[in-house]
Amino acid sequence: MSVSEFRGVAQLMSMAMLLPHTAHDPAESLIGFAAGLAARHTGGRTGFFLGDKGIKLPKLARGEPDAVHRLADWAGVSPAQLFANVPQGLDRRYYNLRGEHVSAEFLSSPYTVFCPACLLADDQASGGRIGERRHHWIWQLTVVRTCSRHGLPLMRRKASFSGDRFHELAIMVPETGDSLESLIDGLQPRSASPLQDYVVERLEGKQGPAWLDSEGLEQAVRASEMLGVLVLFGAKPNLDKFTEDDWDRAGAAGFAITAQGDEGILCVLADIHARASRKGGKLGPQAVFGRLYQWLSRSRAKKEPGDIKRILRDYIIENMEMPAGAPVLGEKLAERRLHTYATLASESGLDPRTLRHMLIAKRLIPDTATLDSNHVFDATLGREIARSVLRIVPISRLPKLLGCKRPLAQQLVAERILTPIVDEISDSPGRHKKGIDAKEVEGLLRRLRACANPVEKVPAGMVDLAKAAMKSNAPAAEIAHLILGGYLQNVVRVAGIDGFNAIYVDPVETKAAVSEILAGLSPAEAFVLLRVPVAAGWELVRKRLLPSREIRSDDGDHVIHRFQPEDVDGFLSEFTTEVHIGDAFGMGEKDLKPEMKAAGARPMLRKSDIGVRIFRRSDLPERFRV
Repeated sequence: MSVSEFRGVAQLMSMAMLLPHTAHDPAESLIGFAAGLAARHTGGRTGFFLGDKGIKLPKLARGEPDAVHRLADWAGVSPAQLFANVPQGLDRRYYNLRGEHVSAEFLSSPYTVFCPACLLADDQASGGRIGERRHHWIWQLTVVRTCSRHGLPLMRRKASFSGDRFHELAIMVPETGDSLESLIDGLQPRSASPLQDYVVERLEGKQGPAWLDSEGLEQAVRASEMLGVLVLFGAKPNLDKFTEDDWDRAGAAGFAITAQGDEGILCVLADIHARASRKGGKLGPQAVFGRLYQWLSRSRAKKEPGDIKRILRDYIIENMEMPAGAPVLGEKLAERRLHTYATLASESGLDPRTLRHMLIAKRLIPDTATLDSNHVFDATLGREIARSVLRIVPISRLPKLLGCKRPLAQQLVAERILTPIVDEISDSPGRHKKGIDAKEVEGLLRRLRACANPVEKVPAGMVDLAKAAMKSNAPAAEIAHLILGGYLQNVVRVAGIDGFNAIYVDPVETKAAVSEILAGLSPAEAFVLLRVPVAAGWELVRKRLLPSREIRSDDGDHVIHRFQPEDVDGFLSEFTTEVHIGDAFGMGEKDLKPEMKAAGARPMLRKSDIGVRIFRRSDLPERFRV
């Protein structure tokens, strides 16, 4: 027999199966199983026991295949059972546990985690042989902090030197009997965290919430815990001072969120953002999302945090103002997508208060927004409004620009052929209150030129707009509507002259078109009957409280609003104003208002809403329903 053959036989003889045979408990960790074997067969430490058989304890603790197979063969148990209950080292910092790749931080080592009630039960079952205590495989996971069997927080003991890092419970927990009872008495009963339950069940092959299952196990746990930290402890808690109980609570709170997937996570992010915004001040992503944002911004490629990073990044981009080029969780923002009025004012050079008034009037921000507001809006729309502010033309200059008399200019605004940048309902001061965007004025002149044939000499029988208005018994602005809508065929403009003064029409055709097309009340006529300002009347139309008939041109580019008398009467039968009530009582608004307030009369729409107080008659005290 050769030397090598002799050594092989000697090794096989030395690895003969241990007797008496001890079955492996599926709940027991690999290291716990080895420690139990050592206690039963030698009464000594695990390392010495295994070393006699050529098995190195550090290699067994890392689940190295050769060491695990040697122990399985020697103990007469299934290697698969042992592999299932040990984190197998992939490299210095990463492990494979039942197909899940986790980092060293996911594992409890160098701490030995235990339930004193479980150890007491083991001692009682073995007749006090504490070396035979079972070390549960799930105690190797940091997320497992509660004993599901006894409803108690798990305890942790840190190894004082490298030889004690193998979870030998007889060494790490020397307490027995009454001492163990004392440990139990000092614990506050609680239920296991749903996050803990999820992790254990997932490792046992069960399915859970879809979003969590799509993540790596450690990613799912960390995302849940960090969201829970944000919800329970705010943006900037000191994580270094967190207890295991704090992390347990955070995990439970976070699991309730992540179990709902993208939708639940986004809902919580929006709520956190809204609550932070109400406190005022400039709020960046880190100020709002605190430790969650810091964790995701500092995460290394080897320890990718998972889909939570994308979800938070998308939320920030879509809901928080960030300048172009700003880094957002590892990606640079190609272009600014959102503004606050403070950042837009800085970009455009406009006074923040002036810009705020304009943005409120254009309904891009609520009228509750203050100078330090974090309310965001679409950057492109905001820039267009800012440019319109720089293009403001006072209404007083319209006659000169449009080539018309002052009454026609005012009618064009009242008919909304031209739209004021800020209506009278706004609190915008001075000239901004009655301004028109120069771009809109230029557009109107361009459309007007396109609707009229240029001539050197006005054809016989054609008249200017003022005369056409007299002959048609209609305001000049209504004739302008007919021209712009393409309803008149015979329209000319004198070459070399711009604006409405250059326009001539056929009075016969015009009168017929007014009668045929413009049936009903004009906006001015309807609003006079309602006794509301023009701007307030248009607000009632916009809110669909006052029905209007829209007459659209064939190309859809021009709209004429007309009102039916019965619709105006219908509005007045359901709604009223202080002007109408005051007339019925023979009182002025100044005297009427305190009486109505004392009687509890509340407007449906406030003056700040549309420029006049509107009351629903059925909501008024009986005496004011006149």
